[in-house]
Amino acid sequence: MGTLDVNMLNVRPILLDLQAQLQAFDVSENVYLSCSSAGSGANPTTSQRRVNALGINEEELPAILRLLGIRSLSLSARHDLRALAAFNVEIPANAASELCQWCYLRNEAVITELRALFQHCRTVAFDEWATLSGASDLWDGLLVDVIKPLGKPDLEFIFYLGDSGRKLSFQVDEALDIISDFAQHGQVTFALDEGEAIKLWMVFNGVHPDTPTAPQNYPDRKKKYFSIFRMMRITRLLIYSANEVLLLTNQQQFVLARHKVATSIELGAAARQDFIAGFSLGMLLRLDVAHCIALGLLVFGSAGERQANPTPQDLLTYINQWIEELQKPEIIHLYQ
Repeated sequence: MGTLDVNMLNVRPILLDLQAQLQAFDVSENVYLSCSSAGSGANPTTSQRRVNALGINEEELPAILRLLGIRSLSLSARHDLRALAAFNVEIPANAASELCQWCYLRNEAVITELRALFQHCRTVAFDEWATLSGASDLWDGLLVDVIKPLGKPDLEFIFYLGDSGRKLSFQVDEALDIISDFAQHGQVTFALDEGEAIKLWMVFNGVHPDTPTAPQNYPDRKKKYFSIFRMMRITRLLIYSANEVLLLTNQQQFVLARHKVATSIELGAAARQDFIAGFSLGMLLRLDVAHCIALGLLVFGSAGERQANPTPQDLLTYINQWIEELQKPEIIHLYQ
């Protein structure tokens, strides 16, 4: 990646392609594990499977995986979750240091079951690093003791950093090193919103988080995004705003115009969870990354508008709304 040039990708052909494929995806053998939308913590051994709007079987994420800061998993085959669900592991609330979280989970039985599960994994999405106590230690332990020994090259990892301004610079550096280490054992997508990206750039450059920042024009922001990507050893950097998504890789750089949503949807509690559900399915189906992003935005936007799990028809309706918005003059000129 030698230049700051970023192509504006025409999203309309991608949407039309997804519209044609949406009801033909064959994921009947796959499983998507995530926290329930209500956060009920249902027992995976008793909760009912359901098939979502994308045709994939959904099941409850075992509590031990939530403890590890895992947001969701997609599996290429069904897996017996009873052993994982039966583990009753707790990290004491008064554990003094974030540096010893993994030691409470690290035993032969847990590691054996985790390795068996990850053997069937395709995508692994993590919670926001900044909001999870001990995230760096937990994820480093998971990588070293579970993922690395499998020698599995086709895993897709999805990370959200969160507000790095709340952490010390050495903690941020350590977290980014660990996230980069995951890229040696699969593909890493590192996602930030615009505000998080600027704060991370400030940490990288020793700027105090309370330092007032002047309004950033697009070329200035873009330089900062490229700087972040060059500082890390990851597959993809994904940065989004209310209007667009920017993707940087070593092979390609592009911007994809988004369908605008209400602020309440953009900042909704399930917003990132919903995006990951669609993005992960795209990865499971081995779609190109632009289609994966668009599919993530479809699920996110449709679920946010309905405040519930979308149906196939909801997704098709949302595609039509997005395509209609693309006909507006201020959007059309972006592709000219």
